[in-house]
Amino acid sequence: MNEKFESIDINNGKVKSIIDAAFEEFAKYGESKASLNKILKSAGISKGVFYHYFSDKEELFNFLMYYSIELSIKDFDKKIDWDNDDIIKRIANVSKLKFEVMKKHPYLIEFGDKFKDEFVNRMDLTYQNNWRVKFYKDNIDFDKLKDPTSAKEVLHIVRWSFKGLFMNMLDGTTKVTELDFNSLIKQCDTLYEVLSNNFYK
Repeated sequence: MNEKFESIDINNGKVKSIIDAAFEEFAKYGESKASLNKILKSAGISKGVFYHYFSDKEELFNFLMYYSIELSIKDFDKKIDWDNDDIIKRIANVSKLKFEVMKKHPYLIEFGDKFKDEFVNRMDLTYQNNWRVKFYKDNIDFDKLKDPTSAKEVLHIVRWSFKGLFMNMLDGTTKVTELDFNSLIKQCDTLYEVLSNNFYK
């Protein structure tokens, strides 16, 4: 299955239209109630074109799950600067990467929230846990902190500070397609400066 999914060109305009329309439809209505006809209408794609890439709605859903998991960990792994020993910068940059992904696929986060239990079932938890350990500990210099013994508490504050950007973004007052992702990416840089000035020597 993964070999077929890996062969799908996500930069193909028709494929991207299908993906974005499907993320929205599945996020709003779930797997069983999502309408393939509505997805195709929204994407401006004929059934003939759709079946060139996917055999049915179920395969499309499975691709979205696969694609989301790849983006959430494996693609990020390639883009993280593992030589940078600044943990606050690392968290800030991953937050920026998430906003970049959302700028490309606005409904991906809502899709992920809708099917979070399904993600847990499909993810390689050993790989995920090892990646988290790597992310928070590999080549990180905690001696930069004003109080290195407070590293655990600092990480908690930093993680929740950046998570707050996402929580405010998804407060329901603005449509996800109307969000200013460039502004949110800049806010990550501003928040980094505030946190680093407070916690680093």
